[in-house]
Amino acid sequence: MNLRRIKHMLLRLSNEEKIIGIGCILIIIGSFLPWHSIVLNFDNQSITQNGFGGDLGVVGFVIFIMAILALFVLIAEHLHIKIPYLGYTKEQILLFLMGENAFLVLITIAIYTKRSLEFTDANLRFGIYLALIGAFLGAFAAFAQIQKLKKEEVQEFFDHEEPVGTRHDTSGEEYEEEMEEPEPEAELFEEEAEAEPEPVEEEDEVVEDEMIEDVEMETEEESESKDQADYFTREAGISEKDIVADAETVDEEDDKDKTSNISMNFYEDQ
Repeated sequence: MNLRRIKHMLLRLSNEEKIIGIGCILIIIGSFLPWHSIVLNFDNQSITQNGFGGDLGVVGFVIFIMAILALFVLIAEHLHIKIPYLGYTKEQILLFLMGENAFLVLITIAIYTKRSLEFTDANLRFGIYLALIGAFLGAFAAFAQIQKLKKEEVQEFFDHEEPVGTRHDTSGEEYEEEMEEPEPEAELFEEEAEAEPEPVEEEDEVVEDEMIEDVEMETEEESESKDQADYFTREAGISEKDIVADAETVDEEDDKDKTSNISMNFYEDQ
């Protein structure tokens, strides 16, 4: 691996990942530095222990291994190294490793502080504080990375349904989205007209039915009036021949009146 590739790998890391990497390096360096020192009373001899020394050396070794694992998980993706799938995301694994390191360092500090009461001169050294700072930095950065990813997922979910043409991202930069062009209104009306069934023309049939009903009503009224007239004539004992003869005599009298009127007018003119 050359320096150019390492440079590109570091540039691809996010700010949170860089902080996690710095925290892992601080833990690794702090493991080799002194963690605890005591001074014996009888000969004033000073004993100094690093992360791997004393009866708590196993705890320091576990902290060191987990820091290396966290650093490997952090850069494995950028080095194209496949990691076995454990059912958790990379950020969750980093949070677990760095959080466990912080917890173990705190336990170690508590034990050394309790033991220092048995000696006249016992102190916690710089190495354990360096490891504690690195563990807390890595744990907080891993937690911030998880929250950032959740926020991006929620933002992508809502941005996917936005019909707005312009919106702001988290960095404050504006970017435009192509809006879907709505269909013309004329095409929509044509589609609705095609979808609707044509109404059946029943007006003509209704009009014809009404006319037929009117004619039938008139014929019925005429037949009823004729039947009534026949009934009254039969009751009165007048035959149809008498009615016809009376009508003829009435016509003849009208004609005579007309001729007489004409002759009277003629003599008056004379």
